Amino acid sequence: MKEMETVDRLINICVDSQKRYEHAASDVGRADLDQFFKRQAQTRMKAASELQRYRGELNGDHKENGSWAGAVDRVAMDFSVVMSMGDSGVVEWCRKDSEEVIAEYQKALAANLSPGVREIVQRQLRESETTMVALEEVLREYGGPRS
Repeated sequence: MKEMETVDRLINICVDSQKRYEHAASDVGRADLDQFFKRQAQTRMKAASELQRYRGELNGDHKENGSWAGAVDRVAMDFSVVMSMGDSGVVEWCRKDSEEVIAEYQKALAANLSPGVREIVQRQLRESETTMVALEEVLREYGGPRS
């Protein structure tokens, strides 16, 4: 995969993740989770913007839409919340999303990236790993994942 395609893929992943966190914030009952998810959405928005700026420097713009799969996933989350997964289900859903984001970033780092984009991807991966730890802490409060 070419560097520009990798950057485009990561932009879509960030946008999808941002939208998931915004959605999660509206689906939880606890105020602290609402704020946590809103902060995570902001972090993903900044990550997408940073990659978008880099993408623009490489060769033109990329429209930040997210993916069709991300939209389907958000609908599935709504259904899950309706089916009584509650706050712990939303947290678990976000933890799974975080796992997928981390896997995509690791895959991107395995590619031949220029030093500038590699530095951005490494830093954003660390931020995603920190989020994963925080989500796992919240899940421990609920007694662990439901699945």
